[in-house]
Amino acid sequence: MPSATPAMVLGADRPPLPGVDVRLSAVDAAGKGVPVQWQDEKLTLREPPLARSADIADVRSVQDEYGQTALQIRYRPEAHQRIHDGTAAMVGQRMAISVDGRVLMVATVQGPFAESMNLSGLTGRDAEALEKHITGSVPVKP
Repeated sequence: MPSATPAMVLGADRPPLPGVDVRLSAVDAAGKGVPVQWQDEKLTLREPPLARSADIADVRSVQDEYGQTALQIRYRPEAHQRIHDGTAAMVGQRMAISVDGRVLMVATVQGPFAESMNLSGLTGRDAEALEKHITGSVPVKP
């Protein structure tokens, strides 16, 4: 589930590759927006997304506070306030994270995001594969 976390910087930033489409989108309960499939559920994602690839400074697999592998997405400073305000308005509502049109995770927003978020519940292999797909970089072990 996504959660807001402090940034963890290990070396140079690895933003998404040109052409890789990463999005943080609100799920529209009224069915207005772009239809997508997630697991066995049909969802509609609002346009425009709250955040997209251009807002991301760094993507990497990390160990979360519970020792589990997560994919950390750290946002560019100029996007922090917009993402914070947008997620603050979405508390209690669902948001989706997608990469290249494929929904990876849907979760209920528990609180506003700030400079980064973690996607937890992934296997180490899945987190590393996503990191490589998004950034083109082989994951760096801490």
